[in-house]
Amino acid sequence: MKIKGLNTAKLERISGSRVAKGKGRGRSSSVGTSRQDGVEFSEDARLSSLAGEAINQAPEIRAELVEPIKEALNAGRYSVSSLEVADRILRQVLKERNRSF
Repeated sequence: MKIKGLNTAKLERISGSRVAKGKGRGRSSSVGTSRQDGVEFSEDARLSSLAGEAINQAPEIRAELVEPIKEALNAGRYSVSSLEVADRILRQVLKERNRSF
C-alpha cells in the first residue's frame, strides 16, 4: 500500500481517531501545496480483502449438509462403520505426512 501525501485532518475525520503529526520517519502534512492525498492498494491486497469479506459472509455451518445427518441420527438411520472411520483417519494421516516431506 502506498500513501502519497499525508493530510492528518482528513485521516482523523475518516478514522475517527487522532493522528500524530510529523513524528517518526514519515512525512508531515503538506498544507498549502498542490499535492493531493492518495492511497493505492495492490491487486493482491484488493483480492485478499475480497476473500476476507467472502469468508465473513459465509455461514460457519453448512446447514444443507448437517441437517440430513441430524435427521438420520435422530431417526436411528445413520450408522458409521468403525473400520471405515479408522481407514479414513489413517489415509488422512498418511496424506498429511506425505505433504510434510
